[in-house]
Parts: sequence; C-alpha cells; structure tokens
Amino acid sequence: MSHAIETVGVTKRFPQPKGYRELLTSPLKRKEITALEDINIKVMKGELFGLLGPNGAGKTTLIKILCTLILPNEGRAFVNGHDVMKCGRKIRKSIGYVVSEERSFYWRLTGRQNLKFFATLNNLTSPQSRERIDQVVQLTGLGADIDKVFKDYSSGMRQKLAIARGLLTNPEILFLDEPTRNLDPLIAQDVRTFIRERLVNAERKTVVLATHNMHEAEKLCDRIAIMDRGHVKLCDSLNKIRQLVDGETKYVLKVNGAMERLSDALSDMCHEYGIRGPIAEPSSSGPLFRLEVRTVKESISPLLEELLRNDINVQACYPECESLEELFGRIIRRQ
Repeated sequence: MSHAIETVGVTKRFPQPKGYRELLTSPLKRKEITALEDINIKVMKGELFGLLGPNGAGKTTLIKILCTLILPNEGRAFVNGHDVMKCGRKIRKSIGYVVSEERSFYWRLTGRQNLKFFATLNNLTSPQSRERIDQVVQLTGLGADIDKVFKDYSSGMRQKLAIARGLLTNPEILFLDEPTRNLDPLIAQDVRTFIRERLVNAERKTVVLATHNMHEAEKLCDRIAIMDRGHVKLCDSLNKIRQLVDGETKYVLKVNGAMERLSDALSDMCHEYGIRGPIAEPSSSGPLFRLEVRTVKESISPLLEELLRNDINVQACYPECESLEELFGRIIRRQ
C-alpha cells in the first residue's frame, strides 16, 4: 500500500447516558452520539498531515482509532497497510502518540528515568534503551535537562519529553494531538520548527497533527483535512482548498497615472476581471491607486497589457491569499 494511513467510511458512535424518564419508558433502546461519520482520508508516507477543526470536531477520536486505542463501529482503517481491527500489535509497534496535557510522567523521577521506564514498557532491552534514549535526547534538544527532576521542568521541556517518549521505538508514524497547546509563543515556535525540520524533513517521518490553531496548520502542514462535528468538510493542500472554495484567484495591482486614463482603460475589463477600485493610496511620486482583481482566468496578462497601452504604470502586481482562518470560517459556516 502506497499510503501510510487510509480510512474508508470510518464511523464511530459512543453510548450516551439516559435520563430517568428514558430508563423507565425505553430501557432497551440504545442512545448514542456520533463522533465520526463516513471519514475517508489518505495520508502519504513522509508528509505532515493536519487534522484541523474546533473542539469536538472528532480529531482526537480519529487519532485514537488510528492508534488502535478504540475501534470504529463501521468502516475500515489501515496504518502502514495493517487493519486496525485485526493488527493492533503490529500497528502499535510502528507508531508514536503524543498528547498535549501530559499526566503520565512520574514527577519525582528525572526525565531520563521516566524514559527508561517507558522504554521497558515498550520491551526495549537495557542496551537498546540506553542507545535510543541518547538518540531522542539529542534529537529533541533536551541535553542536560534530561537529568533534572520532572517536576522542575517547564511546559516546553515537558512537551519535548513527551515527544521524546513518542520517539523511543523509532516509529515510522507519529501522531501529535495539540502539541503546542498551553505553551508560550516562543516555545510553541520552537516545537513547530522541531516538528517540521527535524521529524519530517530530516527524519522523514509521517506526522499527523491534530490542531485548532490556524496559524500552526497553515505554516506546517502539507495537506489539511478540515473537520467539523464528525465530518471531513474538505481535504487537500491549502492552495487546492482555496481553489475549491473560491474558484478564483485574487490579485492586487498598484498603478499610477491620470484617473481619467485609468477609468478608460478599465471600462471594458471591469466586469470580465472582477475589478474593484480604484482606491487612492498616499504616495510622494504622483497619484497611486490600488486595484483588486478577482478572476477565474489563468492569467491577467491581457489586463496588464491594456493598462500599459493607456500609459498606466503598473508599480506592483501580486496574488493576495485569504488566510486559513478566514477560509476555515467560511467552510464551517456554509451548508
């Protein structure tokens, strides 16, 4: 199988507690809440794949299914070609799982002692354990901090230790669930750089990142699955998602020249190219105007040529992309 991860129609429902009236009137009727419904995604080997959505979208539930911590009610999921329903042990040997709120470390032990404990749980021998701990300490940049007591760790150090633990078995696939939540901006940036440059670019690991941080997803991910209320709304690269949502490209032009000539040049092309403006902008070198162009055309060269024929000097021309945050809001709100 060419994909590191593939899901086909994955659906997950959880039983919901009944009230006293429901227990009396319909004791045998099951009451359920659907956390995931008909999830179909494919993650390529060596890519950083983002699960983006608000709280309650189903990101963590999907990761837990892929880590074989829970099983789906319907559909099939494959990790490294292994079915999560049948090959849980093989899958767990090839994956690492890092959560944001780490409560399972022993606070009175050092970072190294914690890693030794979890290495033993993962059936690593003492020589393997020492070698692998040295490798993950170097990889995560913990350095001398590895021999400090865990209770004295900062939030960033705890998160690095959690990532180090997830890497103990040298997994091919790493699942990160909100890895920068509750971290200050500088430490969060360090963690993001480590994920992108060390884990993906250098180590060539497949990383699945669950987040509701738009900036994080936009900067890190090769492709994104936008989730809401248990459904995948769209799944592709950010540029492809923009094209699917808008079907058009937005350009900004800054031009100078006489207003009359500019109006004449634009008169026949405003509708064709969806031009908004001109809007006057402050300039010390003569009249400067801003134009916004929204078009489905592959090129705006004819528009630029028309402006030049009318002695309109084009100072700047560049595409302007809608931020992921704005795009996400539109996708979630639309029916």
